Amino acid sequence: MRIKAITLENFKGVRDPVRIELKPITLLFGPNSAGKSTILQALHYLREILERGNLDPDLTIGGGALDLGGFKSLVHGHDLGTAIRLKLEVDLGDAVGTEVLPLNSGFHLADHDFSELLVRYLIGESEEYQDWAVVESIGVGLEVRWSADLRAPYVSRLELDLNDDPVCAIVSPPAPNRALLQDLNFDHPLLQTALDPYDPDALREQGDPLPPSPLEVALRAWSTEMSLDLVERSDLESPVRVSLETHHGALPSLKGEVSFGLRDPDIKKAVREERTARILAARALLNELIQGPLCIARDCLAHVLYIGPLRQIPVRAFRPRVSPDQTRWANGLAAWDRLYTSEGSSLVDRTNDWLLNRLDTGYQIERREFLEVPLPSAFAQLFERGLTEDDLPDLEELYQELPVRGSLGLRDVKTGVALEPSDVGVGLSQIIPVIVAAEATRKGLIAIEQPELHVHPAVQVGLGDLFAHQLHREDQIPGEEINFLIETHSEHLMLRLLRRIRETTDQELEPGAPSLSKDDVAVYYCETRSAGIHISPPLRIDEDGEFQDRWPAGFFPERMKELI
Repeated sequence: MRIKAITLENFKGVRDPVRIELKPITLLFGPNSAGKSTILQALHYLREILERGNLDPDLTIGGGALDLGGFKSLVHGHDLGTAIRLKLEVDLGDAVGTEVLPLNSGFHLADHDFSELLVRYLIGESEEYQDWAVVESIGVGLEVRWSADLRAPYVSRLELDLNDDPVCAIVSPPAPNRALLQDLNFDHPLLQTALDPYDPDALREQGDPLPPSPLEVALRAWSTEMSLDLVERSDLESPVRVSLETHHGALPSLKGEVSFGLRDPDIKKAVREERTARILAARALLNELIQGPLCIARDCLAHVLYIGPLRQIPVRAFRPRVSPDQTRWANGLAAWDRLYTSEGSSLVDRTNDWLLNRLDTGYQIERREFLEVPLPSAFAQLFERGLTEDDLPDLEELYQELPVRGSLGLRDVKTGVALEPSDVGVGLSQIIPVIVAAEATRKGLIAIEQPELHVHPAVQVGLGDLFAHQLHREDQIPGEEINFLIETHSEHLMLRLLRRIRETTDQELEPGAPSLSKDDVAVYYCETRSAGIHISPPLRIDEDGEFQDRWPAGFFPERMKELI
């Protein structure tokens, strides 16, 4: 499961809609203040909305000290009359979706038309699932507006897609509990596969009109009191709308089931009627169609790991934290925490392999432990008055009780000298969080700003191999893909990726070098224009590792100018 694409409109400097399709390695190039960080900040904003219902964020869950400044700072041109529109697309791949969803647990509905509800938020090659309506991808689109009455933003429209086709939308004014579910796509292939008791393809071939799906009939019975008998589609001209309870405009709560307009007294009143089972079945299905994409998008964003452009150098006597704190990835300190708390030496060894053998930095990480002698203490007092032979049993017991302090340090492998992180060049402290994040992460998106900061060109080249290597790891769990979204200025990093594509095509990879295809890499160029930030379509790369499209404004023209 991975983020497939993100679309931005009226977000910060981006005015016109732009869709950024993410590949396993996606590079964002462009001048300073050209909008590269805008894409990363859109991910933070989406996560705040779906995970915390926070439409007006400053500090975020995963952004550390990154301050988004609230809706007024995020809307294009600071124009409160404009709506921010964001859309997230997630490819489920070989993964199972959110397990808490009843549909994912094999939930079946009792009514005869719904006895086999074959919509599943998973994808696989197993024959067991070949006849099911399988959800391979989801899309969640949000429109956020400012309410002058509430003096706060709200979600005015929520659009949900399954397998790249719209399935429904929710619209709402600023007032709470005024949301309407509408634009239901009863012709969606998944719903027809799952719910229609007839063969739509056969009817089309015969030229017969398609009867309404059981879902459409159930919803109309629910909302308009009409009979459950199937009727001609021409008699069903008015759009179906269903009211539901929400707290943030069109955004329903993801805790528990979605609450629709059918209240408990209505259910009891309808128990004796034929329509009850179908109405309840329709309500259960709608709950799944709404919560499924939202929960999957929320959970996918929860695995976005963000590393900011300035990684902090651990101070002397730095003590790693043993409790995980995702916000510390933004300043890089979480990498040192992870190195210290990781079980065994595997992560430390893999990090040192990159530092020593692949990037040739000349330094390695060391985990160190010290015994602390508190002052005053019984242990210290024994030495202060002078030890005797009779003190040895007490000394041994007190020694076992001394507290242990752990720390991380570096060692210069050439001189053998032990060093603190603050004793070496800044570049090493900038690169270690990038290495640890890549090696320690098994799934999700790793978003990094300027991984090449303060790093020698020879190491920048090696970063390309670091990212490419993670795509085909032997310990990778199927369905838990990792991908990188990298904001960078490094020509060296990109050239290494292009070289690996060429060598993979020509079967000329040196031993230990990672393979890479042209479909593994996407390169976008961001620039500022009069209408706002412009993000180019991805530059096409051929199998020889060459760009098929001209680089905007020339391919790193500064180098060519200096050479000539």
